[in-house]
Amino acid sequence: MTRRLSFSLPPTMLFRWLASLLLMLPWQAKAAIDVGALQGELNLSPHVLLLEDSAREFDIEQLLRQGEALEWKSSRQETLNFSFSGSAWWLKLRVENGSAIPVRRLLELAMPLHDYLDGYVVDQQGEIVRHWQTGNRRDFDSRPIAHRTFVLPIHVPAGESRQIFLRLDTHDGLYDATPLYLMDDASFLAKAQRELMAFSLYFGALLALLIYSLLLYLATRERPLLHYVIYLGTFFVLMFSARGFAFQYWWPEMPAFNNQMVPLNIGLFAVTLAFFSDSYLNLRQHAPRLTRVLYGVAGLCLVSALPALFGHYAPVFHLIIPGAILLSCLLLGVAVWRSLCGDTLARIYLVAWSVLLVGITLYFLRVAGLLPYNAVTEYAVQVGSGIEFLLLSLGLAWKINQFKNEKLAAERATLDLQRSLNERLEAQVQQRTQELEKANRQLTTMARTDPLTGLLNRRQFQELMDEELQRRRRSGQPLLFAVMDIDDFKLYNDTYGHHAGDEVLIKVSTLLLDHFRRAGDRLFRLGGEEFGLLLAVDSLEEGQQVLEDFREALQGLRILHETSTHGVITASFGLVACQGCDAVHNVETLYRFADQAMYEAKAHHRNRVVTCTRLKASE
Repeated sequence: MTRRLSFSLPPTMLFRWLASLLLMLPWQAKAAIDVGALQGELNLSPHVLLLEDSAREFDIEQLLRQGEALEWKSSRQETLNFSFSGSAWWLKLRVENGSAIPVRRLLELAMPLHDYLDGYVVDQQGEIVRHWQTGNRRDFDSRPIAHRTFVLPIHVPAGESRQIFLRLDTHDGLYDATPLYLMDDASFLAKAQRELMAFSLYFGALLALLIYSLLLYLATRERPLLHYVIYLGTFFVLMFSARGFAFQYWWPEMPAFNNQMVPLNIGLFAVTLAFFSDSYLNLRQHAPRLTRVLYGVAGLCLVSALPALFGHYAPVFHLIIPGAILLSCLLLGVAVWRSLCGDTLARIYLVAWSVLLVGITLYFLRVAGLLPYNAVTEYAVQVGSGIEFLLLSLGLAWKINQFKNEKLAAERATLDLQRSLNERLEAQVQQRTQELEKANRQLTTMARTDPLTGLLNRRQFQELMDEELQRRRRSGQPLLFAVMDIDDFKLYNDTYGHHAGDEVLIKVSTLLLDHFRRAGDRLFRLGGEEFGLLLAVDSLEEGQQVLEDFREALQGLRILHETSTHGVITASFGLVACQGCDAVHNVETLYRFADQAMYEAKAHHRNRVVTCTRLKASE
């Protein structure tokens, strides 16, 4: 929109007042730039005047009215860099056309991430003839020329001059280095073509490497390749966004999202870098604690980027720059350590990442205002990453070759194994046969024993005692057999539970095995809390004595039984002594006599041994 300033002074006085004002204005110390004779590209940064608008109170009308009262200062920078600043900044320069024909020149602010840019062109009569409002936080269509950076067309008629005002502002105080150029159409076209060619080769190489690595991963299923693909994809999106191409081609109507993508991708880049470095160098195996520190720093970088989701960007870079430097130092230290250990991949990694991390460090130092803007600091990341990806591709090729060698070695080992298997087959069959026989013996043992106590079961009692009775009848040897029953065991189960009852049975069985270890002793679990004992002794007195010893040992375990008369676990015993076993016709008779004696012990206050002495051959 064109505005015309109105004054109440007569035209003659107004002309004289303007002439004297032009001589007094401080910006007159800067000579006008003759754009008619301009050929090629001119760096405008040393030619502009700067005005800091800390309160953001000025507009173009105020600048035109109060120019002599404002503190314009000459720029002393080859590239404007306001770094972290809470002010808006005004730039002013004067151009003139000394040729006989009108000219058009292009003013480029070559920083695609600049938030707000307002441009004004004022003619010799003080009229605003051109006005633009654009920036990275406005739709891409707000740019007068569709380009990844901000390009403003300046028209200067023959023999006339123009003043150019630029207002630079940010969302929350984070300025990046602001290169400013003035050039003719042919120079801009040549510059844009050179940049487009360079970036096309750069991003094309990244994309080709990404696709190649992805296909290689699908073929080999090696996890480091997957981590590399994810890392490379994150880096590709980061660079494509930071250089303004994503906003131009992917989401031109989403400026807020575009601004969020850059810091978020930096955080994601740090995390994917940590994952790739871990898998590439196998850090979890070599240094698990250091790996956790590495993930912690990468996670801090990602968390530091999250405020960008809520529109805060300056704090993001205040935090993420130190985090990125710390992460870089950690990676370099790890790479040096593993290289000194003789790891070939680590040596390739060290060279590759040293180049990239130097480029990243230079870029962040330039963003922080510690280094000047120039071709080295501006394109350090692209140059470093290009060299780094080439070197890492060599590392991946070496790794793939290593995979092939390992595969060939595995195939040779397989052939050797097949020959060895043919030789060992007979021995293995024999070994399996022996194992099967052992398993059968174990099954036989399991069939003979009680699973809880490990004692012989009721079935074995019937078989073994029947054989023993027949043998004793033939030999005339005495037979001593006892039935033992744990006192008040049902009350114990009711009080303490069946699980506690099983524990008692196990302890009693263990004590039985410790006490009755003669070659002829046989121990049976007849059912529940009842046990059978075939004693390898020759007299009733001896048998009674060994049972008394066991009874005292059981009571001495002091297994608590509050509902029992004795307060602890005890047992009652019924002992049968047979001489020649003529009166014992079968196992059931022997068991009945011992059981009766045991119940007699129960009837006499339990915890005692009762013997059966009535058995004689005549009976």
